[in-house]
Order: sequence, then structure tokens, then C-alpha cells
Amino acid sequence: MSCLSWNCRGLGNTATVKELRDLAKDVAPTVLCVLETQVHKSWVEGLKHTLGYANAFAVSSSGRSGGLGIFWNNDIKIDILPYSQYHIDAIIHEERCEPWRLTCVYGEAQTSERFKTWDLFKHIKSSSSLPWLCIGDFNEVLHRSEHVGVQERSYNQIAGFRDMADVCGLYDLGYEGRSWTFEKQVAGGSYCRVRLDRALATPEWTSRFPVATVSHLTAVASDHGPILLRC
Repeated sequence: MSCLSWNCRGLGNTATVKELRDLAKDVAPTVLCVLETQVHKSWVEGLKHTLGYANAFAVSSSGRSGGLGIFWNNDIKIDILPYSQYHIDAIIHEERCEPWRLTCVYGEAQTSERFKTWDLFKHIKSSSSLPWLCIGDFNEVLHRSEHVGVQERSYNQIAGFRDMADVCGLYDLGYEGRSWTFEKQVAGGSYCRVRLDRALATPEWTSRFPVATVSHLTAVASDHGPILLRC
């Protein structure tokens, strides 16, 4: 089982679609999550065969903001649960395996609105006791050391994310590779590098998949790198 998550920063151009197709071909994830598609759901779902998948579900963007999609093949079954512009919640059914929950997330971009993402996760947690994996771009860090360059994040800004993880019993699965998932050049030629994308899981999920790993990959078409979970 593997899951690839990528904030592609728009699927409306051929270069990004090509890079996503090549990425899906190279690593062959069981589940592919794309974030910030910036297009209508019909466009995203229409890419399923191009990307090598039999099934797709997407949420339309609001103008040029947001939009998500999830792709999978027939070797697993996915039940789509309630969703929004910022998340897709699903139950994964694998052969010879008890079902578990997957939430693909694109956190609120505005700092002042990010509490809505944390409240959403607390609500999701209260509605199910299944083993739970959350993956995507949370638009926040858990530790100040995960943000390098420009202005430091304040502890108060981070506290909401940490409180949500604690309340929901979610633990960071760590990573292999470079220490950041988002990079942009700022004034003076220096870089801002931040670990915004990650996978979190409950102890029940990690007990079922004790050898799970998360790798930070690289991409050209977006300032976010994809993350690949294998378990």
C-alpha cells in the first residue's frame, strides 16, 4: 500500500499534468491525492486514465483557490465520506485487511482562518474510531525548526496545530529525504523552506502498518514537493 500526496499548485496546464503522470508512473502509488488543483472537479476526474487509474473523485476549486482530487485502482475499494474544499475523507478497504480511514487535507491558506482546519479534524475524529491516516498540505508546522528563512513562525501560530494533533491522537510519521516540502526564493536571493506537507496517524493505524515510511520527493511544476507514504 502506498499513497502519494502533492500540492501541484494547479492542474490547468500541460506541464503539471505531464509531471504528475510521470510521477504516478514512476512510483505507482495505490492512492494518489492532488491538492490545490485550481480547476473544476470534472477536469480532475477526467485525468484518471491519463494518470493510470480506474477511479477518481474530486472537489472543485473556488476560482483559483483550492480544489482536491483522489485517484485509485480496483485493487482497493474506497468509500468517499463527507468532504469540503479543504479535505476529502474516505474509508479504505483492502483485501484481507480491516478498513481504515484516510483524510487528504489542504489546510486553510490564511493564518487567521486556520483554526477551521483544526476544528474540522477534531470533528472528524469524533465521528469514527477506525485507524486513521491524514496526509497532505497542512499549511502549518509542528515545530519552529521546520520553518527556515524569512520571518519565524510564532509559537501561538503553531499551537493550534499541535493542540489538534494532541486532541485527535495523531502522531507525525516523520520523513526521509530533505527536511522541507515547500520552497520559494525571497528578496536577496535567499530561500524560505518549510515542512508544510506531512502524514499523521493514530496509534491504531501505526500498529497496523508499523513499517510505514514517508519520503520527501522533488518536483519542478510546483513550489511544493510531493510526499510518498509506503506501508
